[in-house]
Amino acid sequence: MSVWPYVRVVLKPFIFIFQLLWRIFWSGLNGRSVFQLVFNFWINFAPVFAWLLIFKNAGIIPKKMRPHIYVKLVMRLEKAVFDIRSSPFSSIFSIVCLIAISWLLYGYVYKIERDWQDDAHHQSIEFFSNLPRKTISSQTSSVNKRIWNILKQKRARPMNCWHASPPVLLALSWYLLNFVYWLKDPINTPKDLLAWFSYVLGHFFAPLLTAIWLYVFHAPGALKLFSYGLGMQNIAGVCTHLVFPNAPPWFIHLYGENKEPNYDMPGYAAGLTRVDIAMGTHVHSAGFHASPIVFGALPSIHSAMAVMVFFFVSYYSRWTILKVFSFCFIVLQWWATIYLDHHWRMDLIVGMFYSIISYTILYCWSRGLRKVDEDFLRARLRFDFKNGSTMGMRVFRNTKLQNFFDPLS
Repeated sequence: MSVWPYVRVVLKPFIFIFQLLWRIFWSGLNGRSVFQLVFNFWINFAPVFAWLLIFKNAGIIPKKMRPHIYVKLVMRLEKAVFDIRSSPFSSIFSIVCLIAISWLLYGYVYKIERDWQDDAHHQSIEFFSNLPRKTISSQTSSVNKRIWNILKQKRARPMNCWHASPPVLLALSWYLLNFVYWLKDPINTPKDLLAWFSYVLGHFFAPLLTAIWLYVFHAPGALKLFSYGLGMQNIAGVCTHLVFPNAPPWFIHLYGENKEPNYDMPGYAAGLTRVDIAMGTHVHSAGFHASPIVFGALPSIHSAMAVMVFFFVSYYSRWTILKVFSFCFIVLQWWATIYLDHHWRMDLIVGMFYSIISYTILYCWSRGLRKVDEDFLRARLRFDFKNGSTMGMRVFRNTKLQNFFDPLS
């Protein structure tokens, strides 16, 4: 009696892992060499690397060359823009301006207009047998009909696209920021840990997970644009910190309004010191103490990154739950930065403006979002699987899971 069938059953999970890794490797290359893949990675993420390089080396700028540090300016602007009780006229004027700008932004940029312009590495995989050719042909035909309907409307956008997210968020920003400001008190340990989760972990993992999600589930080029968007806004933000430094709220609460700041002062973790105490660590205190940019309150990079994540998720995701979740992350991040005493509301709204400007450039750019979508659709109609597929589609090509990774299915 042959023991091979039993051995194969035992080895199936290991065979599956090998085949999956094999598919991931070749799907990632997608017809390129390893050198081309690495080169493209560095080119696509160059703006992000440039931002990190500027931030990490900001401390080498001679202190004599650095500009004056503003202490009260942002605090006074915040009262004028957001405190409707003490400054009713300027607050109402700010609301009117935000709504007017959002309306103009929608009308001139984001309003929908008719302006349209089997291989060796994907054989059967354990646990996922290939679909019959008839089924594959039927699914392809169904998707192509959907593409033709999109083309007839003369616009190329992902399914369930919230294309007007920037002007809508802009119109709501004043109310949202006042709402989260109202929630900052009282201070307690559960709120400390929630704010830490958003401000520290969320700030790092939200853009990272969004980048992975764009690469696996969406058209080639979407990830590159996301990197460009983050890079543009963050480089602009860091440069603003260097040429127009402003004191964060913790500085005034710690030293008072009349304390003269200087570039020899160390950073301070503010509310995150309470998290250090709760966790029995000094990680956050030590990290902020050694920060190369202490007076980088305006704009808030935390706000800008959360907003950019929301814009890309709201544009590309066909699942509404992801859009709602990314919107809630903005609200949570805004609350966390205020609660931890790291940013003024003014810093957050300016960070949002930086993100809107960067995203709008990508949206209007001739090689931007709409061009990526158009190229993806046309590649599908040409049966060009290399340019008309996502990473997930290539890994699970001709299996039932291929549709799960297809943004048009």
